[in-house]
This record gives sequence, C-alpha cells and structure tokens, in this order.
Amino acid sequence: MRRAVESCRRHAPVARRYGIVFYRYVLPLVIVGAIGWYFFDKLNNPKLWTNTFTVHAEWLLLSAGLYLAAHAIWGTNSVLLLWNQGAHVGWLTGVRAYYISQFGKYVPGKVWVLVLRVGMLGNIGISRTAVGVTATYEALTAMAAGALVGTLLLPTLSADQSGLNGVSLYWVAPIALVPIGLVGLNRFVNRVNRWRIGHDAPQLPRVKLHVVLFGLVLTSGGWFVMGASLWCTLRGLGLDAYPLTGPAYLHLTCINAIAYVAGFLALPVPAGGGVREFALQKLLTLELAAVLAPGTGSIEGLAAVAALVLRLVWTTAEMAAAGLLYWLAPTHPPLAIDPEAANANA
Repeated sequence: MRRAVESCRRHAPVARRYGIVFYRYVLPLVIVGAIGWYFFDKLNNPKLWTNTFTVHAEWLLLSAGLYLAAHAIWGTNSVLLLWNQGAHVGWLTGVRAYYISQFGKYVPGKVWVLVLRVGMLGNIGISRTAVGVTATYEALTAMAAGALVGTLLLPTLSADQSGLNGVSLYWVAPIALVPIGLVGLNRFVNRVNRWRIGHDAPQLPRVKLHVVLFGLVLTSGGWFVMGASLWCTLRGLGLDAYPLTGPAYLHLTCINAIAYVAGFLALPVPAGGGVREFALQKLLTLELAAVLAPGTGSIEGLAAVAALVLRLVWTTAEMAAAGLLYWLAPTHPPLAIDPEAANANA
C-alpha cells in the first residue's frame, strides 16, 4: 500500500504536466478540427446548392455582430452571478472567460464549458465550486429564457409550425422552470446536509431566486437579438422577398429559440450540431413556404443552406471574438484581497 502511494506521488508531477499540455494545446486543436470537419461534412452535400444565392457580406457581418451582442448579454449575466457570489472579477475578464469557455460545447457532453470557465477564473475570491455553480446557472438560465421566449411566441406561428410533424413544440415550456427548480434543489440539499451532519455541514454555494429571475429577464433580451441575427442571415443570402415585418421578426425569434434549445438538449452532440440545424431547417421551410413565391426554387434547400450558413457565421464570429478577448482582455483577475481586512490583520 505504501509503495502504491509513493508511486502515485512520484508520477503526479508528470501527470500534471501532461494535463497542462492537453489543456493548452491538444484540446484546442481537437475543438478546431471538430468544427472544421463538421462544416466540411455538411457543406459538401451537393443537394444543398440547387438554388442560386446572391451573397451580401454586409448583412452577414451584421448577423455576426448581433450574435456577439446576444452573447454579450448572456456573458453579462454570467458576471452578475459571479458578483453575487462575492467574486472580485472585472466585467471584461468575466466576459472573456465566458466567450472562450463556449468552445467547450464542441466536446460531447458540453461539460467542458464548465471546466474551461472554472480553469480560467481561479483567482477571484470564491471557490472553484462557486464558479462552477454560477456557470451552471448561467447556461441553464440562458436556455430557460430561450424556452420561455419560444413558448410565449408559439401562438404567433401557424398551426403547422407549432405542431411540427405532429409533435407539439410546447414541450419546451417546462425547460423555462429548470433554473428555478435548481434553486429549490440547492436549498433542499443544504438543509439535508445540516440535518445529517449539523450546522457546521458544508454548504453548496447558493444563488437566490430573485437573481435567477432577473437573469431570465436579462437573457430573454438576447433571444430577440438572435432573431434579428437570423433575419440578417436570410438577407445575406439574397432573400429580399422576406421583409422584416413585426410578425416575421417574432416568428424568426421563436423559431431560432426553439431550434437552439433543441440543440442544447442533445447533450452527446457537440454544440448541438445537426440537431439545431435540422429543427431550424424544418421550421424555416414552413415559414418561408408561406411567404415566398412558388417559383423561388427549393424552399427546403434554401432553409437548409440558411441554417448551415447561420452556424458558419455564428461560429466564425465566436472564434474571432474569443481570439480578440484572449489576447486583448485582462488574462488574470486581480488578487482577491480586501484592503480593509488586510490592514485590520496587520
């Protein structure tokens, strides 16, 4: 037994060194390779290119900008959750960690989003557990807001869209309650620990209900920005026959939110790849078929290309923003030292 313990201690530095190499070099290459292969596989299908497209780069750039604006809203909610736990972290540093950690979703299970977030925010005055808890609440709140927005806007869609292939899209509604339920579960676990162990029992970091409710309202605004981004992508493909009216804007916001949430729920699929595009294509086909002239071409093919181009635009914008923040934003939070407490202890 003693030999086994000594062997583990002797090999621990080597394992840690390999872990650092994997975290810094191997994992980023795997992520980039997975993203590249995904787009190559999808865009290499000749059936998708039966329509003639006129690409307008200015609209695609605007779509990318709106996508980053939506994520800036969600990243702000992440920083607010950290501040609520007493973290000493600047907004830019927190948003930097948010954007870069998003690449963890390209690893099956999406758990690497939490791992990357915790790894990048290790010196902000709160425990790594608290960082992981806030990252969990941030992700679930954003998706719950998408489910909430999608559910509230479903009545604006046609009967065919709200009951796609005979399956009602109202199944997304319960997802809006997940972060609220998590607040109750957190309190229940803490009470059980106190009951079993005593008042000195370790407690999970708590996120209060009003913080979660505010986060739902805040992140809901991001979904309306995402709807505008989807419309800009359609215009970027030369779809001038689909003007941005009030109903059209609400339809696209609803469609995008439901498709995005569906991709998020496909946990084994990296970044919901394929699942999100499939749902978006089906819903967009019904939406465009109601407004486009019969001679427009393959509406289903147009919707498929739009879904893939949207993913390409968004991922490119995500990579560019993460790269800029990686090099330009503060890389390490300030030391979590309270000057008054330091003087009192001197």
